Amino acid sequence: MDSRLRCCELHLVNKYPAPLYLELKSEPLKENNWKILHAINHPIRRKILKLLQEERELSFNELSKCITVGNHGRLGFHLRALAKLVEHEPSTNKYRLTDAGRMAIGLIEDVQFIVEKIKRNKLNAPINYVRNLVLGDHSLFLYDTESLKREISFSFLKEGLLKHQAAFHIVSENKLDSETRQAERYGISFDQIHGGAFTLLSSEEWYLKKGKAQAKTIIANWLALLKEKQTAGFEGLWVAGEVDVFFENAKSKELLRYERILAQQFPSTLCAICLYSTHVLEENQLVQLTKFHDHLITPFFAWKKTHTPTAFKTHAQ
Repeated sequence: MDSRLRCCELHLVNKYPAPLYLELKSEPLKENNWKILHAINHPIRRKILKLLQEERELSFNELSKCITVGNHGRLGFHLRALAKLVEHEPSTNKYRLTDAGRMAIGLIEDVQFIVEKIKRNKLNAPINYVRNLVLGDHSLFLYDTESLKREISFSFLKEGLLKHQAAFHIVSENKLDSETRQAERYGISFDQIHGGAFTLLSSEEWYLKKGKAQAKTIIANWLALLKEKQTAGFEGLWVAGEVDVFFENAKSKELLRYERILAQQFPSTLCAICLYSTHVLEENQLVQLTKFHDHLITPFFAWKKTHTPTAFKTHAQ
């Protein structure tokens, strides 16, 4: 039996801790493969197999110490479910993998490889898109996790630095220290941070003055900053800015006004991504925001004015 899965389309695979589900639209799996999938369709059973692969043989008590299942009865239940994959050796009173168990390990590793590839494909698509933005582009990125926002932001900003632009990242005040450390992890050097090429700004300080958000003042500050950086020798400015502060201070109307005015007079020497969390954005706000930006980018597709939406391919190639 070939433990490799040839997949044209894989709809859902969860590595941990959920069950392992596959929907394959290609070569049908043989009956034995389905039995293996059913047997390993639980994270505890997959952990048992992995432990036996690493240790070769383990007693019931040794397995119990490594796996928290609540009681011995539950561990016994999972071992019985793995009857074709794990065998008990009476002479040593220990459990070990059968040939089918070793094949099941290969199957798990194949699935995990596909999962990681899907994750990389899903992430690389929007990353590649933002890296190809140019001065004059005004983009809206919708994110649902902090890690995704960080990947997109730093990939975009690093690309600007490589093109010898000045780069600014606007984040909440309480994230300044952590984002400075993250910037270094993403390849933005100490020299760039302290040489003025890369700057972290507090969103509270940049967008709000004495509790007020005034669109014309913010835009005037952008123009002054652009002039300052051009005088310092930079061609333009790349900006990734999160706007949570507007929502946290009940300033969503002011935010929409700011985005509208900025769109009307967006500088040709500025390339910006406005970062919006899908958890706070309402549908009617999104409709308006798409009118104020040249690009709408999500983890799944990108839309550019005058162009049809481009869906990112996220399945394994």
